[in-house]
Amino acid sequence: MKILAECTKLGATVEEFEDYCVIHPPGGNNVKYNVVIETYDDHRMTLTCALVACVWGGANVIIEDPGCAAKNSHISKCLGVWPV
Repeated sequence: MKILAECTKLGATVEEFEDYCVIHPPGGNNVKYNVVIETYDDHRMTLTCALVACVWGGANVIIEDPGCAAKNSHISKCLGVWPV
């Protein structure tokens, strides 16, 4: 699963099962900084990782293709994570 690869980059521990996964936050909730997130042209990946950056003290998460989330411009604008 692509989400597993990107969450692991952020420092999370991931358990993968047949039709779902369990994502555990990094120890001490210390998300890795300056992580480049591949979006795979999937707006859900973009928004999920943007939320991680917001929740964990403004971690510097670099979204490789934020434009793929344009269909969710109302959410992006509310989060204030990138110009739309």
